[in-house]
Amino acid sequence: MDLKAGWDGTWKDFLSTDKASFLESLVFFHHSLSWTQDLDPAQRYAWETEYDVMTATIIHVITETQVEPEKCWIAFEQELIGEGGKRAADVNLVTPAGELFVVEFKHKQEASEYEILRANSDLQTMRRYHSESIDLVGHGFVVLTKPGAKPFQHPNVVCDIADDYLAPQLASQLITSLSKPSYYNVLQWEKGEFYRQPSILHGTAQVFFDAKIPTLKTSAGENIDQARAALLKLYQHARDKQQRYVVVVHGRPGAGKTLLGISSVAEIARSESTKQSEPIFLSGNGPLVQVLQHTLDYSGKQSVGRTGDKVIDGRVMIQDLLPFKKDLKRSLTSRRETFVVFDEAQRAWDKASPRESQSPSELMLFCNWLACQPFGVLVLLVGDGQAIHRNEMQLDQMLVDLDAAIRAQNGKVIPIMPSLHAGKMQLVTPIKKDVYNLKTPIRQAYTESLDKWIEAVLSNNSDQAQKVALDIQAYYPLRLTQNQQAAEAYSLGVQQTMHEGNKLQDAFRTGWLMSSQGGKFIEEVQKDKYKPGKHIGPWYVEPPSSENSCCQFEAACTEFSCQGLELSLALFNWGQDMVYRNGKLVVEDRRQYEHYTEGSYRVLLSRGRSGLVIKCDDQETFEYLKQCGMKVV
Repeated sequence: MDLKAGWDGTWKDFLSTDKASFLESLVFFHHSLSWTQDLDPAQRYAWETEYDVMTATIIHVITETQVEPEKCWIAFEQELIGEGGKRAADVNLVTPAGELFVVEFKHKQEASEYEILRANSDLQTMRRYHSESIDLVGHGFVVLTKPGAKPFQHPNVVCDIADDYLAPQLASQLITSLSKPSYYNVLQWEKGEFYRQPSILHGTAQVFFDAKIPTLKTSAGENIDQARAALLKLYQHARDKQQRYVVVVHGRPGAGKTLLGISSVAEIARSESTKQSEPIFLSGNGPLVQVLQHTLDYSGKQSVGRTGDKVIDGRVMIQDLLPFKKDLKRSLTSRRETFVVFDEAQRAWDKASPRESQSPSELMLFCNWLACQPFGVLVLLVGDGQAIHRNEMQLDQMLVDLDAAIRAQNGKVIPIMPSLHAGKMQLVTPIKKDVYNLKTPIRQAYTESLDKWIEAVLSNNSDQAQKVALDIQAYYPLRLTQNQQAAEAYSLGVQQTMHEGNKLQDAFRTGWLMSSQGGKFIEEVQKDKYKPGKHIGPWYVEPPSSENSCCQFEAACTEFSCQGLELSLALFNWGQDMVYRNGKLVVEDRRQYEHYTEGSYRVLLSRGRSGLVIKCDDQETFEYLKQCGMKVV
């Protein structure tokens, strides 16, 4: 990934650069970026101040420590791959003790909550996704440069107040760092690369339009690469040996299952003659299919003029499960695909035709079809814990049905799955391959903690929820209000601060979510593209300024239209279908199965990549959520 800085070099280089040429470099750099707006005169003034403060601070540190200035690094406006796009950090300093200082400057007397959040977010972004920063010790600073500035307290970000162009707290910590043993060659730092998994929408566009398989250079990313390579090798083996395989791929929410499936389909389409292989990605999640297809439509219009064989039409390869299933029910020989990915297969229905008492399960239908093919691979992507539809199976029941469906083929279909599931098969003996167990969630570093918080909230364990909230609040805001406008104002404040100056349409997404049974709130996003209303594809994909965008706050998604999709910052209207009474959350009687309500709330609470704001009208539930560690807006 080609990341640049406005100006970077050793401290020695910096001190020998005059202010005019320093500013010229930054202005030129700013104009060269595709994602920035026109240069604001205030930004130029800020760079002058940064130059003066960093010059005074570095000279002071060198005088105190006698450090060799060519052994320390400084970078101004270092590009970061932030949430939903790129942005630049004001100053990064790297010392030979293996310490990184990420510094934000503000020419004001007081830093806002959002500005502190951004400084911490920039530090966390470097520490998690920049290959040369992952093993460094990180420090975050906000330097206020206006006279009379007020200090603030934060667990991860130091407030520094410039005094006669010196940043005293920063200088003090740099001096401490330089007293430690040296081991790190700071010249390595600029060679660092960013590896950040994109959202499912960005990732899908990259896969089909740029032939890029986005991945992280971490154990999670390697796990996905290995699983993809294993699927491609298996497909070639199935074709060469005329065999039929069912592969179960397991991963918790956020493990990257969907992107693995889509990228495998795209790679097979590129490597084989598509007419021969006809790979297809099927999802019973109709809204997800609509959003992915709209993403490809929208990205296609943005990339008019691209040529070459890299671009393939993903819209025909990402399809709703329903038409495929209808074809199979009519005739098992009606579909000729040889590589089929079934997303969220644990949601397979126990009856392919719910109204027919003798109907086989969907898995039986698929296995019957595969057994009729000359060769083929059926990939079942499975997770657990988010059942929201009445006909959906839970994972354990799905495995029982799969066991029976494979046994019924009398050896024509060979099962492969992780040992996690293989042990549950009673009728068949699968080949065990743990490469298909995506153990580590890649969505974000927050995912595991957020999952723990959600589980504690839904289990009536406010003490545990509060402990987890304390751990993640600094970089993943959990906010609570009883006022819709307050929630929207908070969200816009985060958007404007975190993505200041970023003009890309994909920079930030925020919008309302609500439970389908939660009572009256605002208009529901329209899932049927043939009916009037705010349609789900544009709601997720179009830029914040579009009247159809989620960022207009005019319509909300329910659990049925947001599953498998994410927002940068999720706003959730906590409904009347789950309220706190007599020491526990109580599900409203209208919901036939309690676990569907719980599954719905688990989905709705986990949709924000960078934060969650809950609006809760019910007073007892509001107080309970406060006890769970949420901060009131």
